[in-house]
This record gives sequence, structure tokens and C-alpha cells, in this order.
Amino acid sequence: MVNSTGANSIDELRAPASELSKAPSTTNQLQNDLTSDGYIVIRDVLTPEQVERLRRVAKQYLRSGGKYLYGGKFQLHAMYVVDEVAKFMTSNTILSRLKEITQPLDVVLTGECDLMINTTSSWHNDVPHHPRCVDGSIFSDESFRVYKIAFYLQDQDENSNATLKVRPRSHLKGLVQSLPAKGLGVRAGDAIIFDVRIEHAGQMPTLIDRSLRKFFERIGPLLRLDVQKAFTVTRSIIRRLSRTPDRVAVFMTFGPSDAETYSYAEEGRHRHPGVRGTLNADVLSQLAANNIVPPIIGAPA
Repeated sequence: MVNSTGANSIDELRAPASELSKAPSTTNQLQNDLTSDGYIVIRDVLTPEQVERLRRVAKQYLRSGGKYLYGGKFQLHAMYVVDEVAKFMTSNTILSRLKEITQPLDVVLTGECDLMINTTSSWHNDVPHHPRCVDGSIFSDESFRVYKIAFYLQDQDENSNATLKVRPRSHLKGLVQSLPAKGLGVRAGDAIIFDVRIEHAGQMPTLIDRSLRKFFERIGPLLRLDVQKAFTVTRSIIRRLSRTPDRVAVFMTFGPSDAETYSYAEEGRHRHPGVRGTLNADVLSQLAANNIVPPIIGAPA
């Protein structure tokens, strides 16, 4: 459904069981839609000026930073390496929207914040490594409310190959290819919020993309090439020759202050043990003002 409503230790970061907020007794329409369909689109969250600035910051950083991956460039935990991204994603504009989703509980940021340009992806969900994904119990748990907020920094028609696609209600069923897919048409500045359990796909690889990747996977070891870099650079040349615009996006994971969100965040911390660091002082002050503890993933061991 599309909605147009326009610590210095891990123990200190975990909320004690006695302090975890109780489950909400009332819900708003955004929460109802997320529970039912697994995604929402909120129109015009960002101004054109905000979109342009964030897009410029992302492209400038990814020109030399980030990792070659999936035919593009990708930066995990971007809040810890790009101050402008951290400031933006913790602005009042964004946090006020997150609060609408988690109320009456406080917002928890897991520390997962992905910055990407021109990456491809196939159908997947974001819980394959979660222990409860093995027996499928995570999909039947109505108390599980962990989400991602995504901004695509360019207009994307619902029929575009580049747009985000979801299988509505798959967050309650797991990987079920029989469910119909829906392309989410968005304008730059719209926010997509989706349950991390929902099956989704971004820019699907074309036949040329798949052929190039297989080619470099075959010759890369023989020529001692960085396969991902060779694939990305070649794909970038093709995109420029065909005058295909860059596709830039930023994602951030969050949830309410409850046991499920802390568990998900802790699982992510164990999967990325090398991620450590602190956030900009202004960002930490902003989080404190909104009763949000620093993200768990970036905490010192």
C-alpha cells in the first residue's frame, strides 16, 4: 500500500528487560500498512534541495570510497564513514518519520546504513542469517518489527528495471516466489519503508550484466583481476556510452525499542565484527535529544 502522508560497551547499549517498552496498544495507519503489506511509501519527505545535496555527497564519496560490489559501488555502515550521511539520516525530518513507525516505543538504530550507486540485486530478504530464519518462526512472529527506510535519489517509474520491487505480504510467509511482485514507483524525495523480512529486489541484472559477471569470474583468477572491480568498471563504461543515469540510494535499518530489534542488531554486529567507531559529536547530540542510544554495530567491543 502507498501512503501519501506527505556507552561505551555493548552491555550499556542493550536495554535491560525491565526497561524495554511494552508493545503498543494503539496503532496508526502507517503501522497498520506495514503490518499488513510489509511496506509503505511516504511521499515528499525530502525537498529537491535535500535530494540534490545527498546525491552529490553520495556520488562524491563513492567515486573513490566504498567497495566494488554487484556491478556498482557499495558502502556498508555509511554513517561511520560519511559524516554528511550520518547527519542527514539522523535529522529531525527523518527521525520524526521513524517515530511515527515505532511509537509509542523509542526508535532504535541498528547501525546498518548502506550507501550505493548502480548496484544490481536479485530477489532476497534481509534476514537469511538470523537464527530464527532457519525454522521460519521469524515470519510468523507478529511482534517482529524491524524495518529499513530507503531513499532513491532519482525518480523511478514503477515499471522501470531500476526501481525497488517487493512481494507484498511475503514478510509473513518467507521466500515465496508465487506471490505477485509490485514495482514501487517513486519520485526523488519519497521514502520507502519496508519490513526486513519482505522479499524484495532492486535493479535486476540484465543479460549483458550476467554475461559480463560470468566472463570476469572465468578469466579473473587467470589474469589476477579483481573480479568485482573489473565487472563494475566495465559496466560503468557501458552505462556512460548508453547515457544511462546513475542510480543512487541510501538505506538505514531501525526498529522500536524492544527485544526483537536489539536481537536483530546484535546479530548484525556479530556478522560484521570489524565495524567499530564513533559518530560525529553533532550526530550523537541529536540522537541523545531524541532519546536514541548510539547504534549497536558501531560500538567498541
